[in-house]
Amino acid sequence: MRGQVLAATLAILFLIVGIVAGYYIGKGSTRTVTVTSPVTLTASKTLTETSTIEKTATTTLVKKETRTLTRVVLVDALGRKVVLEKPAARVVSLAPSITEDVCSLGLCDRLVGVDDFSKTVKGLPKNVVTVGGYWQPSTEKVVALKPDLVLACSGVPSQERMAKQLEGMGVKVFFLRCSRAKSLDDIYWDLSAIASLLGKPEAADKVIKEMQQRVAELEKALANTTRPSVALVVYLEKNGAWVAGGGTFQDTLITLAGGSNAFHSLYGWQVVGFEDMLAKNPDYVIVAGMSPSDYNKTLEFFKTTPLKELKAYREGHICVLYGKATDRINRPSPGIVDAAYLLASILHPGKVEPPSSLADSYKCTESQG
Repeated sequence: MRGQVLAATLAILFLIVGIVAGYYIGKGSTRTVTVTSPVTLTASKTLTETSTIEKTATTTLVKKETRTLTRVVLVDALGRKVVLEKPAARVVSLAPSITEDVCSLGLCDRLVGVDDFSKTVKGLPKNVVTVGGYWQPSTEKVVALKPDLVLACSGVPSQERMAKQLEGMGVKVFFLRCSRAKSLDDIYWDLSAIASLLGKPEAADKVIKEMQQRVAELEKALANTTRPSVALVVYLEKNGAWVAGGGTFQDTLITLAGGSNAFHSLYGWQVVGFEDMLAKNPDYVIVAGMSPSDYNKTLEFFKTTPLKELKAYREGHICVLYGKATDRINRPSPGIVDAAYLLASILHPGKVEPPSSLADSYKCTESQG
């Protein structure tokens, strides 16, 4: 009899302990856990907690309750706090570099809408909808897709204006560093932000690690080499050219490829005259074109302007990029590492091989000597 009373008493104690433990664990389901990444990104992680309650009558029953914390809190590139109650499943991208970021993370299937320039990104879902141009996306088309999240590009005025409209309609918008990127760390930041917003932070860790490894291998291959001067041109006009100056990720790219930016002293993208080009007299001129026909156009341009006096022209160091190569050199996404290898293979032939995927996307002039 005493044994039965003791057993009953213990069972009641176990029940009380289980209920109390479940109560305190249950309270934890509303917590937001904040972590800080090496690039000052803050986010809440997804956690799973289990509570166990034991009930004893004639038999013992065990009940397990699992709670998953999925709330994500991030501060975007414009300093705006963005809160998602759960990771985004329906995403709209407003820039090709953002689309490439998402797909590099293995999350292409989350995209329901993209800008016009993203249509050629490999891996896009067949039913993805285009929502307009990079400079002028359509608010109506974005809203019609009922996205959980819109990934926008900081520094694009139309997208910043559009964000206010979208948020007024209850659509979450997160701005990435995107076209304002100045270094690889900015690209890593974008990747980490996207992966956290989509609930897969480990995906960014993997991509970033692979990029860092390739960069380290490139730096090793270029150790102790001289650094030729480079002018990176995106547009040639009647009296000059648009060149990449300091404060652009192309400036970082030139350095990574073992070169020295001839116009590093300028900030951002600047128009320079023929006299400025001749004064700098770079060892190489890299022109980011759009199609193979731009090679002949560029060559003719140099022949008929003072630029024919450049050392780069005489020595056959005018190189025109087009297609995939131009995309790689202009988009701050993981593809920038391929661009670095391509540029390094031009500046340091024999030291570095160009990526096979870009081998047919550029052409350099022959020596005019």
